[in-house]
Amino acid sequence: MKKYLIPFVVIISLASCIPPGKLSEALDANTLLNSKYDTLKNKMSDTVANLTSSLTVLKSNLNILQDSVSYYRAIASKPPVITEGDVFLNQMLGLSLLSKSELAGIKTTNGNNGGDNVWLDGFKADMKKYTAADADVRLNKGYVFVDISDKILFNSSSYTLTKKSKQILATIASLLQAQPDLTFMIEGHTDSKAFKKNAANDNWSLSVNRATAVARILQTKYKINPKRIIAAGRSQYVPVDDNKTKAGRLNNRRIRIVIMPTVTQVMNLSK
Repeated sequence: MKKYLIPFVVIISLASCIPPGKLSEALDANTLLNSKYDTLKNKMSDTVANLTSSLTVLKSNLNILQDSVSYYRAIASKPPVITEGDVFLNQMLGLSLLSKSELAGIKTTNGNNGGDNVWLDGFKADMKKYTAADADVRLNKGYVFVDISDKILFNSSSYTLTKKSKQILATIASLLQAQPDLTFMIEGHTDSKAFKKNAANDNWSLSVNRATAVARILQTKYKINPKRIIAAGRSQYVPVDDNKTKAGRLNNRRIRIVIMPTVTQVMNLSK
């Protein structure tokens, strides 16, 4: 019992030594400190909660960015797709018929419109009277590729247009007349079989003469502005089929007309 009595007596003695006013001040100060502590504690809790929320948002954004990086890496790893339209545009650029800015504008506009050439509906309907082997019309992002078999246009080894060529050329001319802003290229293609040994009259000259024969009749008979026309001979070097077979050689002997709308024309396609 004595060991507990001594500390109690000491505490009473110390308290009795502090003046009443000082004790009250000390108690008030202690209360104030406790209040400030509680305030800081609450602020710290709010700050921790805000930081936790921000961290959650950052983690979510990081996941989105990682998904985007993975997506674009996957795209970058794939080789670019070169379309026939791209090849033709590059040819036009190489011939200085298009500037680089016009080239970029056409590609952008074609991409936005998805190559939907609604103005060709009537033309495609007219071309359905021909079989796919005789005349083939394909659309590729704003460009029109018309392949016409040489048996419709020319006799064998000749570049003189036949009478039966008039109907299909009139159909093509009607499209070109209705769209005066269109630029187009006429390409002559042959098979690999030489028709003459004379170097001056080989497949190069035949393909050129056939292309210019079509260009000439479009200009003279159908009054197509010659400034819109490009004629080119491709000889036997751009085949679409195997030259080892008779059917393949027949498919390779053709006139290809590549029609390219202007930027303004393509922008009007979806209206």
